[in-house]
Amino acid sequence: MEVSAVSPPKQRNDLVRGGNSSADGACLDHELLGHVRVVGSKAPRNETLDAVSRIFGPRLEGGNFQAEIERCRIRADRLVMAGGSMSTAVAVAYAGDLFVLCTIERRWHRGEAQRVVSRLALLLDLPADSVSLQLFLGAVRAPQLHELPPGLALETQLRLMLALAPVTEISLWTKGLDGRAVCLAEDGSTTQTRRFRVVAARALEGVPARSGSRGTILGVPVQRWETPWASLVARARVESHETVGIYLEEAAAAMSPVVERELVLERSATRERSLVSASERRLGRLAFDLHDGALQHIAAFGADLFLVRRQLTELLPAESEALGNARINDLEARIWELDRVLRELAHSLEPGSLVRRPLPRVIADEVAAFTERTGIQVQQRIQGDFTGMTVSQKIALVRVVQEALTNIREHANAAQVRIMITARTGRVDARVEDDGVGFHVARTLIDGARRGRLGLVGSSERVRLLGGRFDVRSEPGGPTTVSLSLPRWRPIGVEQAGDDAGFASFAVT
Repeated sequence: MEVSAVSPPKQRNDLVRGGNSSADGACLDHELLGHVRVVGSKAPRNETLDAVSRIFGPRLEGGNFQAEIERCRIRADRLVMAGGSMSTAVAVAYAGDLFVLCTIERRWHRGEAQRVVSRLALLLDLPADSVSLQLFLGAVRAPQLHELPPGLALETQLRLMLALAPVTEISLWTKGLDGRAVCLAEDGSTTQTRRFRVVAARALEGVPARSGSRGTILGVPVQRWETPWASLVARARVESHETVGIYLEEAAAAMSPVVERELVLERSATRERSLVSASERRLGRLAFDLHDGALQHIAAFGADLFLVRRQLTELLPAESEALGNARINDLEARIWELDRVLRELAHSLEPGSLVRRPLPRVIADEVAAFTERTGIQVQQRIQGDFTGMTVSQKIALVRVVQEALTNIREHANAAQVRIMITARTGRVDARVEDDGVGFHVARTLIDGARRGRLGLVGSSERVRLLGGRFDVRSEPGGPTTVSLSLPRWRPIGVEQAGDDAGFASFAVT
C-alpha cells in the first residue's frame, strides 16, 4: 500500500504546509481526513515524507538537529528507492527515526506524543493504536540508539515506553553489590515503593512478574548474554494492563544489545585507561625532563651570556662594546623566548594541568599561546556542559587540538583558523579548520609514521580507544579539517573503578 497527502483547501492546509495552530494540534477534525488517501505510484515520491517532517516540525524547532534530520531523510529516500515507490512502511520508519531524534534530547510532555501519533494516523489513514505500536517497534530498535552511549540509549528507550506504550510509570532495576534490587532509572511517583521493588527482584531472577490489585505492575527481565542483568518494571493503564506485557517484552529485547554493548565498552575502557595512563605518564616524564634538562641548560647559557657581556665591557673599546652588546641583546632575547616556549610546552604536557582546569579555559590558553607565536587570530566557539567528561576524554580532546594547532603553525601557512567544540547530550564534537596549503592525507600520515612522527596517528588511536570517531580531511591547496566525536560514556551500574567509572544511574527527565 502506498500513501500520499493530497493538498486540502486553503483554510485547512496546515498538515501539508506545516501550519501549527493550537486548535489543530489539540484536536484533529474529519475535514482534513478527507484530503488524505491511499494512492498509487503516480504520487510524488517525497510528498508524504515532507508531510511527516512537518508533523515533527514544532518539536525539532530550535534544536541543532539539521545534520541528524538530514541523515534520517537520506535513509528514508534510500528506502523508497529500494522499494521502488513510496509505502506506509517507509513513512512509519521515517517517523520512527524522527521520533527517536526528538526523544533523545528531552522527554515528551503529557499528550504531546499522542498528538503526533494522531496526526500520523490521519496522514497514513491508519488506526492511532496501530501507528503507536508500529512507531514503538521501530523506534525502540532504531539504529541511531546504538550510536549513543549505553546509558543514554537506555534512557531514550524508557522515554519511548512512556510516550508510546500504555504505561503511566516505568523504572529500570539491577542487582546491587549486596544482591538487592537497585533502581537505575525511574519516572513516576511510586516507582520506589515496595510493590515495584518486589516485582523488580522477581524479574531479576529471569521470569516475568506481576503485582497490584489488578496486576497493573509488571516486570520483565533484561538479558545480557542470556543472563538476567536488569528488570524493566512498569505500571500499566488499567484499561491496557493485558497488553502492556507485550510492550515490555519488546522493550527488554531491544535493551539487551544495548547492555551487551555496555559490557564490551566497560572492558574496553579498562584497557583504555591503562594505555592512556601509560601515555600520560610518558608525557609527564617528558615535561619533567624538559624542566630539569633543556630548561636548565638554557638558564646556564643565559648566565654565560651575562658573563660575556661583562668581559666585553672590560676588554673592548666603546664602539666595539656597543656593537657586541647589541648582538648579545639579540641572543638573550632569543634565549628567553626559547625558555618561555619550552616552559609552556612542559606545562601543557603535564596531565594534571589539563585535569584541574575547565576545558574552555584549557582551549583558550592553547589558542592564546598559538596566536602569540603565529599572529593568527583563532575563531572559537565552545558551547555546552563539559563537566561530565571523563579525564581520559578531556585529555584526548585537548591533545587533538594541540596537535592540530602545532601542524597549522609548522606546515599550513594559514591565515584563518576556527575551533568549534560542542557538548551534546550523548557526545562531544570538536573541529579544527584552517585555510592553509593542505596536504595529501594518506601519504602524509604514512610518511610521518615511517619517520616516527605519530602526531595525528596517535590522536586517532586515542579517540578510537575511547570509542569515538576521528577524521582528517585535506587536499593540496586546502582547506584542512581535523574533527572528532567522543561518546559521553560512563559505566551503568554500582561498581567504582578508577577515575572514569562510578555509580552512573540516570533519570528520565
